[in-house]
Amino acid sequence: MINFIIYEDDDYFCNLYKSVIHKFMANSDDQYKIYKFSEYSDTLMEFIKKLSGQNIYIFDIEVKGKSGLDLAREVRSLKKTMNDQIIIATVHQDLVENAFHKKLLMVDFISKFDDLEYSLLRCFYEIYEIFNSNRFLSFKQDSELVRIPYNDILFIEKNKIDDYLYIETVNDSFKYRNSISKIEDLLQNDKRFFKTHRSCIVNIFKVTKIDSSLPAIYFGKKYTSCLSRDKRKELEKLCLLDGVSNYEK
Repeated sequence: MINFIIYEDDDYFCNLYKSVIHKFMANSDDQYKIYKFSEYSDTLMEFIKKLSGQNIYIFDIEVKGKSGLDLAREVRSLKKTMNDQIIIATVHQDLVENAFHKKLLMVDFISKFDDLEYSLLRCFYEIYEIFNSNRFLSFKQDSELVRIPYNDILFIEKNKIDDYLYIETVNDSFKYRNSISKIEDLLQNDKRFFKTHRSCIVNIFKVTKIDSSLPAIYFGKKYTSCLSRDKRKELEKLCLLDGVSNYEK
């Protein structure tokens, strides 16, 4: 269960946050709930204390009763796990201090008047990666059990010659017999992975450059040429959303 806790007293922004949340969760099987609070109270803190699961807090800095920053400090005094991620929204970008990021373990400060929907979606993708960083792809290779953290995977490609799946990480390459469709089914609910070709799945968080003229998808020193024309624009959109802007058309 993913809980979204909105602390905001402006109905316009509350509705916008809810719309972005629904958009982000639309292609996921994960269950989620949205809770909205327009002012500070003991009831709010009791609710936060009892929260379980994975929690995403969206706090406005200026709310009746207590600022979002002060509430963030209280949340961090209660919850210091990676399952609780805080986003601060503000109209006063000039007041933002980088020190708060480290001190309160915040994902980001975002401006309400600077492409808010994009900024919020980018934060959600970053949080989703944090929430799922402990998942593993497990299989046997030469009678040995191999477990690769999802977060380490660059891309998975089917080799037409030997009919193996090749799983590429930054430092290693693994192979085993399986179908790309079965891997796709396994990874379909993880927003990090995107099928770029009938024989390839990539981790969009690891893409460093897209060259559509070749075509090629780069992951630092490694790359794959498995990029179909009908998937190119969608991949570019996803990678830009995740902050990858170094692509070539």
